[in-house]
Amino acid sequence: MEWIAAVGTIVIVGIVLALLEWTGKKLQMQPETIRKWIHIAVGHWVFLALAWMEHWYVAITPLLFFTLINWITLKRGTGRMNQVERVSYGTVYYPMALALLVLFFFEQEPMALVAGSMVLAWGDGLAALVGKRFGKTFYTRGKIRRSFEGSITMFLASFLVLTVTFLLYEEPAWLAVSYGFLLANIAALIEAVSYRDTDNLLIPLTIGALVAFAL
Repeated sequence: MEWIAAVGTIVIVGIVLALLEWTGKKLQMQPETIRKWIHIAVGHWVFLALAWMEHWYVAITPLLFFTLINWITLKRGTGRMNQVERVSYGTVYYPMALALLVLFFFEQEPMALVAGSMVLAWGDGLAALVGKRFGKTFYTRGKIRRSFEGSITMFLASFLVLTVTFLLYEEPAWLAVSYGFLLANIAALIEAVSYRDTDNLLIPLTIGALVAFAL
């Protein structure tokens, strides 16, 4: 049954991707906007995995599948989410990061898996959307330009999802808020200094590791 569930999650994610691509096309969204809404939506795959699967080696299979598919579509330029201004490996790093989270934390530390995934989905996703739409004050690191508005959104969204995650796993309120605040700052810092799309790897793995070892 687990393997059937794994295939089921692939089908569900595929349907979500198709719907978001179709909606984006109908609404004439920019490819980068479509990509970030996909970025947010796909992170919630972890809840399907935790509900339907028991073993990490089963749960990791859909993520390896999407890593390969995303690499192929990136190379071919297939889909509006790959029609961005520059070649971006973020769509490949994303399932790869989730696969590593599953490998390290799926069976023993599910809270770390959820925390890392939600910060990647909502924090990094909303930071890009808000920064692109409302960003007016920018800073640069080499050739990478980011906005303060996006970084503030990264912190706020990460703080919210981390606090909610800790509360759902029945951590004390004071710990949920204080540790959520600390980790949100770390996530925002990583997003600010990371090179290109490496934040899709560094943010979830760092947050997941800190949650696993400190809580």
